[in-house]
Amino acid sequence: MMILWGCATPQTKRYFPRDEVKNIAVGKTTQKDIYETFGMPFQYGKRGEEDWWMYIHTLDDNSESLSLYFSDEGKVSDFYYSPFRKSLEEKMAER
Repeated sequence: MMILWGCATPQTKRYFPRDEVKNIAVGKTTQKDIYETFGMPFQYGKRGEEDWWMYIHTLDDNSESLSLYFSDEGKVSDFYYSPFRKSLEEKMAER
């Protein structure tokens, strides 16, 4: 059973270079720059004509994600970084 659970659990990086997110510049940062900094995306696809990449980093009950969109020229056209520092239970207790 544990083997099946391991296969069903999404693989994410244990290390995530969150300090590098501040260096992402729309219209300047390239797909190659992102790949060299963050590695292979967890998921990727298309949004219309744009390439879309997503990175997810989990550690214990914390997670963060980085979603990026790239222009036809291979440069970042938009991105969203979601730093989750607290567990969902802690967040909901605050509300």
